[in-house]
Parts: sequence; C-alpha cells; structure tokens
Amino acid sequence: MLLSFKNGLMAGTAFMCSFAPVLAFAETNLPEIGVEAAWTPLYPFSSNIDPWTQYSSSLTGGDAGEYLSSQVGIAGSRMGGHGIDPVIRGQQQTQLNIVNDGAVIHGGCPNRMDPPTAYAPAENYDSIEVLKGYQSVRNGAGGSGGTVLFERKPVPFDQSSFDHRVKVSSGFQSNGQAHDVALDAAAGNDTVQLRGLWSHFNTGNYEDGNGVEVRSAATSETYALLPVWTPTKDTTLQAGVELTRMDDVLYAGAGMDSPLSNSLTHRFSAEHRLYGDFLKGVSFKAYKSDVDHVMDNFTLRSNTGMKMKTLSESKTFGGTFSGDLSVGDIPVAVGVDLQNNDRFAARYSGMAMATDATMPQSLMWPDVRIRQTGFFVEADPELSSDARLRVGARYDRVNANADAANKVFGAVSANTLYQNHYGVTAKDVTEHNLGGLIRLEYDVLSDVTVFAGVSRSVRTADATERYMAANSGVAANRWVGNPLIDPEKHSQVDFGVTYAASGWDNSVSAYYDRVSDYIFRDRARGQTGVVATSGETIYRNIDATLMGLEYETSYRLTPSWTLGGAFAYTYGQNRTDDDALSQIPPLEGRLSVDYTRDIWSFGTAFNFALKQNRIDSDTAQRDVGKTPGYGTLDLYAKADLKPFEVRVGVSNIFDKVYASHLNRSNAVDPTEIQVNEPGRSVGIQINGRF
Repeated sequence: MLLSFKNGLMAGTAFMCSFAPVLAFAETNLPEIGVEAAWTPLYPFSSNIDPWTQYSSSLTGGDAGEYLSSQVGIAGSRMGGHGIDPVIRGQQQTQLNIVNDGAVIHGGCPNRMDPPTAYAPAENYDSIEVLKGYQSVRNGAGGSGGTVLFERKPVPFDQSSFDHRVKVSSGFQSNGQAHDVALDAAAGNDTVQLRGLWSHFNTGNYEDGNGVEVRSAATSETYALLPVWTPTKDTTLQAGVELTRMDDVLYAGAGMDSPLSNSLTHRFSAEHRLYGDFLKGVSFKAYKSDVDHVMDNFTLRSNTGMKMKTLSESKTFGGTFSGDLSVGDIPVAVGVDLQNNDRFAARYSGMAMATDATMPQSLMWPDVRIRQTGFFVEADPELSSDARLRVGARYDRVNANADAANKVFGAVSANTLYQNHYGVTAKDVTEHNLGGLIRLEYDVLSDVTVFAGVSRSVRTADATERYMAANSGVAANRWVGNPLIDPEKHSQVDFGVTYAASGWDNSVSAYYDRVSDYIFRDRARGQTGVVATSGETIYRNIDATLMGLEYETSYRLTPSWTLGGAFAYTYGQNRTDDDALSQIPPLEGRLSVDYTRDIWSFGTAFNFALKQNRIDSDTAQRDVGKTPGYGTLDLYAKADLKPFEVRVGVSNIFDKVYASHLNRSNAVDPTEIQVNEPGRSVGIQINGRF
C-alpha cells in the first residue's frame, strides 16, 4: 500500500511539473485546496470550507488560523505554532470580523498571542465561510477586509424517533510530532437534540527547512455542549456552552510564552418564521465570551534578565435582534446589534534571581471599555431573472473609555504616558459611524456573471490602538495607544466576473480601497499629533490605499483529472508619507493537479509567493526587510473507506527554508521577528462517520 501510494504521488508530481510551464505561460492558477468557491447570489467570491471533508496542508487541527492561512487569498502572521493571525486583502486584526458560531471573542493577549481564530479549532465547526471585502452590513461594525464565519448547524434529525450521529477524527504530523483527536456526537429527534464536541491538540517544536528547531509547542483542548429545541416546525431555540483551554504555548516571535489561556463562551439564539404579508421572521442571538490569559518570559524558557509577567482578561457581551420583512415583494432585513468589550491587562516585573514577577510595571489595558451599538437595514431586490441587487446601510454608536487611566501602576499612570506621547489624556469618546453598500450582480450569459460593488465601512480603534500603556525605562520599548485616534473609514469599489462552461470554472475580481484615517502603528518622531520623538511605538491616523487582484480557475481535463490554480495580490500605499504600507503580503498562489476515481484520489500542489520588495523602510519600519520568494510542493491522497476516510500527505516535500513576509513584534521590546515556516512533514488523518 505504501509503495503504491508513493508511486501514485510521484506520478502526480511528474504530471504537475510537466504542466507547470504551460500553466505559468497561460497565467492560469488553481483554486485553493480545501475550498469550494460555490457560487451564491451576491457572494460570488466567498469560500465555504467544510473542515471535515476538505483538504488542508495540515492534517492536524488545533488552530483555525493555521487552517485558514493554507488557503490562497488568506495570509497568516506567525508568532509560533499556535495563534496564526489571518490577513485578507492586506487587512488584519479588527479590520476583519471573526465570528465564532455567532459569538465575537476578543483575545486576552495585548500582543495577540491568541487571536479569535486561536479559540476556534476548525474541526469543531460544520463550515467556515470566508467573505472577502465588505459584502454585507449584517455582520457587525467594521469588517472592511472581510468576514470569517465559523458556523454550526443543528443536526438534521427529521424523525420523531430517537436517532444519533457521531463523527470522529484523529491526525498526526511528523514535524513537531503533532497529533489531534476530535469527537462530534449528537443524539435526539426532530424536536430536541443534544450535541457534544471535544477536541484535543498537542504539538512539540517543529523544525524549519534547515533542521533548526522553532519554538512552537502548544497544547489546546475544547469542550462544548449544544442543546437544541424545536417546539414547532417554525421555531428553533439553541443554546451552548464552550470551553477552550491552551497550555504551555511557546512563541519564537515574542519575548514571552503563554503558560495558560482560557476562553469560556455562552450562546443562545431563538428563531421564528412567520407567514404574514410583511413580517416573515424574527431572530434573536446573544453571547458572552470571557478570556483569561497569562504570558511571561520565565516559566517556559530560560531567562537571565529581568522577569516579566502579564495577567490579562477580555470579556465580551453582545447579540443581534433582527427581523426579515417583505416590502413590495423585496426581502428586507432590519436589526440592531450590540458588542461590549471590557479588557484589563497588568504587567509585572521581577529581579532575575526572583522566583516570580510581582512588582507592578504597567497597566497595558487600563480597564478599557468599548461599547458598540449598531442599527442596520439590508434589501435584496431581484431586478429581473438575470439581475440582483443588494443595498444596505448601518449606523454604529461607539463609546470608549479607560476607567483606570489615572491609576499609578509602577512608575506612572496610563494618562501620564498618553500626555507624554500625544499631549492628551484619556476621556470618554463617542463616535457616530455610518456605512453602507450597493452591489449589483448580472448574468450576462447563462455561464457568465459579472458583479460590481461600492461600499463605505467604518472601524473604530480597538483597545490596544486607543489605550495601550506599556511603559519602559528605554524610550524605544514604550508602546502607547492614542486615546483620541479617529476611526478608520474605507471607501471601496470591487468588481469581477465568473465563468463556468466546457470544463472550466473561472473567477477574477479586483478591488480598490481608499482609506481615510487609517489607524497606523508607527514610531514616534514628533509627527503631527505626536509629542514623543524617541522612536516609541505609537498610533496615528494616515491616508492609505489598498488595491488588489484575485483569480481562481480549474479545468477538468477528463472525468478524473483536474488542473487548477489561484493567486492573490495586494498593493498597499501610505499616501500621507508617500511610502509602502507595512505588513502587506506579496503575490501568493497555488497550482495543482488532482486525480479522483472511485474511492481513491490523490494530487499535488505547488505553493508559491513572489519576492516582496515593497516594504515600509522609511516610516514605521515594521517590515523586517525584503522577503525572498519561495515555492513548496505538497503531495496528498485520500481513500474513502466508508465509514472511514483516510488521508495522507507530505507538505513541503523538498524541505524548503522559507518564511511568510508578515512578521510579528515583540511584546517586551519593539524588535520585529520573522519566524520560519515548518520544513517537510509527513501526515495522516483518519475520519469516521457513524
């Protein structure tokens, strides 16, 4: 079996190599592995991923950020083996809306060791929908770069008698000795059901292509209980409680590690369909997510200097109440959503010979409170059988404050830092933000669809950008938010076309995003609105431009053989300083060949990125430097041996040494660190459905 598999993979490799020059010349590229770009009206460039059935270059779970970054068009900012921060169209962090089964989870780490995707093991969800750009006003405030929806649905038990469904999964990767186990079990009938989820992931440090060990070990575990009650065919009530715990997470790209992170999330939703001429249905969703995080530089690593430890927490409460209406036969959704986030982070120091860090050093998040209340309306009129329109608008009221800004913690208070860096102190801030969109989709022919959209979205500053207060005796090591920073305004245009006929599936899209008051992480040089001049990390508003192109294609040569390709390119410009915008990924893409017959399939994928020459070298200098291009080859195969499915694969088969252009900053000092990606790894995954 192993020899047969090896021969099949080598044949796939040879086939791929023989077609690579042709594909490169024709500029055709492959749709990302594991993503079905299923066409949905008004969402022509969304991706819907089923983690249980679709391929990823990693055959173990544990971190949805790792899973997402293996898809073309989604870059990843790596700090270690866990907590990969996704980047879509050059935008990241709170420029993206990440929704975990209806809940917003803001991480507890000021340095984003735990982005929201760290609390979303991919195998614990039925689907992951990725919406690139601003496609709807219904997914919350902001979201200029895109929205990622991790979704679970009630199990479709359609009989009154008791039934059950069980899914199990286990995977192993040789590089880092990573392994995971997942269980998804549900029992019930068409009226009531209970679903339970459990997953466990553990990995050691992986090695890069040079055989150098990279600090990346991590352990995570998730438990969830999800009861559902359907008292009538038109009413569904759902609840849920979910705990995710991460232990002993090591980070090569930070001056600290995380001995512990916990996330506890509660959810509730109620949906009811109506059959009136005007009101068609109502929906209510609520959630509460609490995160506790610990990071230090001595528990999990040798330390000979000053000890540092940060204890932090993030508590988020929110929900949505909406109604589905019919206004002159036009579907209209109206609603109100709420997101309240409270964050507190205290950093302590200690002498090198001490056993702990107990001396107050900085209130990094001085009891920060951000309240966002939004009102939205969105209509989807069908202009004709060939033309569809979406029109939406939303208003968000934002209130932000830092209740502990006056508290002296260590040498100074947060307000003293704000005064020394911007000449202002923290005050209650209220914003009134307006956004909206118009999107038109038109079927030119039965197999050709074009679309165009115009939108405005507004993103308020997060707790770090507005209120970070990290002090240091070294000026360049200070990291201070801007209490009076303006919200970010994105005016976007995007357009594209899809074509599907004669064995071809093609889609191409382009976008242009002109940003006013872009919230820019910079070095203090006495710029307008900045008092400090000694290279401290600060935030200021600039004008910026983001634009790019995305292309996906696949061609079915025969009923069994399929060629494909994809690439994504983003261009970022700091218009205020006439410099490249920092932390923009280069052109990235993938070419693949896949063979499927009966229960067997195998394939090979060539993943590549071009050199990134456009770096922010004169302004914030957040890019480590120019990053060389790279290419890696993956091999994979699958056997559908019902009720089991067996997958095997080899990622980075030639043990290439490479790193993503995106890098992360150090939580203790401002050093930007680029972490090498894993070298060659052999993996196996077994999934079962009962």
